[in-house]
This record gives sequence, structure tokens and C-alpha cells, in this order.
Amino acid sequence: MAASGVGSECAIFPTNNDVAIMPENLIFSFDRVFKPDSQQLEVYDFVGKETIEDVLNGYNGTIFAYGQTGSGKTHTMYGDIYDPDLKGVIPRAR
Repeated sequence: MAASGVGSECAIFPTNNDVAIMPENLIFSFDRVFKPDSQQLEVYDFVGKETIEDVLNGYNGTIFAYGQTGSGKTHTMYGDIYDPDLKGVIPRAR
């Protein structure tokens, strides 16, 4: 996991649950980490599908998008509603 210097990656993803911040090699663990090349369907299947099914069965459910301005919250939740590959969580809930 050695990376340093100008033009190198500032974060690497050793597993689906970890992010390593370079060059300090600080590792943060989460329930799931989606890499920059993740597809919308992959995100929906992990964070949305089960919650939406529960809501349709009468349970309360919340999907909360939180992050820095420009980090992709709206893209994750809406995406391009006319493109099947780029649809976000909300259009896939239909």
C-alpha cells in the first residue's frame, strides 16, 4: 500500500469495507465502500433494494445521502432517470 508524491492516488481501497488514505496509510472501515468505478445498480442493490421492499411492506425506512458538496449525492439518488445504467436509487424504486 505504498503511495506517495505528486500525482499519486490519495485513497486506495484494499477491501470492499476499507479505505486507506495515503501517504499516511490511515485505514478507515465501513459497512461498505463503493469505489469510484462502482455502478448505480451495485449501489442500489446494497443500500436501496431491501429498504424499499420493507417500505412497500409497511415498515419505515430511510436512505440518507450525506456528504460534501459535489461528492455525488444527487447522482446516487437520482442519476440519469432515462438511462437504465445511470438511474439512481429513486428511479429504480418504481
